Amino acid sequence: MKSKKNYKVVISDSAKADIKESAKWYNSRQKGLGKHFTQSIKECINTTKLQPESCRIRYKNNRVAIPYKFPFLIVYNIDDNNNTLNIIAVFHTKKNPVKLK
Repeated sequence: MKSKKNYKVVISDSAKADIKESAKWYNSRQKGLGKHFTQSIKECINTTKLQPESCRIRYKNNRVAIPYKFPFLIVYNIDDNNNTLNIIAVFHTKKNPVKLK
């Protein structure tokens, strides 16, 4: 059995901005919904870092994780040399992912 690596998560500034902007939008629709959104993103990232290769590659060398209950994609890549999971974007599934290609 393969030993599990302890991956460090690095979230890009643009991904942080994506999360913040989306949480703000959700809060404008319903008080507290932004908090549920950010919690869903955190849970998805924490699950993904345990088995980062379980998500498939969708954009070049970037993989995509899908959080529970929200129509978003968490786009990341794996740096095995530094045991790092690099979150490069968090975006709504209705947006065009052209910036990732």
